[in-house]
Amino acid sequence: MDQSTTPTTPTPKPRRDWFAFDRSDRWGMGILLGLVVVITVATSIVLPILRWADGDGIPLSFLSDVTVPELDAVGTSYGVAAYDVTLADPTVAQRLLDLAPGVLIVGLMTAGSLLIVAVMRTIAAGDPFVAANVRRMRQLAAVLLVGPFFTLFLSMSVHGALLSDVDLGGLGLSVVLDIPWPWFIAGMVVALLAEAFKAGSRLRDDVEGLV
Repeated sequence: MDQSTTPTTPTPKPRRDWFAFDRSDRWGMGILLGLVVVITVATSIVLPILRWADGDGIPLSFLSDVTVPELDAVGTSYGVAAYDVTLADPTVAQRLLDLAPGVLIVGLMTAGSLLIVAVMRTIAAGDPFVAANVRRMRQLAAVLLVGPFFTLFLSMSVHGALLSDVDLGGLGLSVVLDIPWPWFIAGMVVALLAEAFKAGSRLRDDVEGLV
C-alpha cells in the first residue's frame, strides 16, 4: 500500500541586510579612525619635530591687503595677496608654540575616535541604548562643537605671535575668519542623536522594569 507524502515547502533563506552594522564594518571603522589619527599625528606633530631636528625654520603664510591705484581708479575689484615666509632660527619657546595647535588637534581627534569606538562596541553587542552611550554622544557632540573653535582660536593666536617676530617688509596682516561650519553641523547632528539615545535608554529601562 502506497503512502502519500505531503511535499514540504523549503524555508526561504533570509535576505541579507546590506545596511546592517556587522563585525567587518566595526573593524573597518576602527582602522579608518586609527589611520586618520596617525596621519594627523604625522602632519601636525612629527613633521614640525623633524624640522626642529634638522634646524629648519618655521614656514608661515599670511594674507595682506593689496593696493593698486590703477585698478581702484577704474573700479576693478581684487582680493588680498598670499605670502609665504619662514621664521629663521626660532627659539625653543617658538618651536613649542608652533606645536601647540597640532597637539590640540590630535587630542581632540583621539578623544572623538575613542568615543565612537566605545559606542560601536555597544552597538555590536546588541545593547546600544545604555546610559553610558548618552554620555558618550554628548561628549562627542561637545568635541565637534567646541573643539574646532578652540583650535581655530589657538591657531590664529600662535600664527600671529610667530609672525610678529618676522620682518614682513611693512606689509599689514589681513585676517580672514573661516568658521568651521561642517564640524558645527556635525556636532548638532550628534547632539540630536544623543537625545534619541536618551529616549531609547529610558524606554529600555521601562521595559526591563516590566519584566
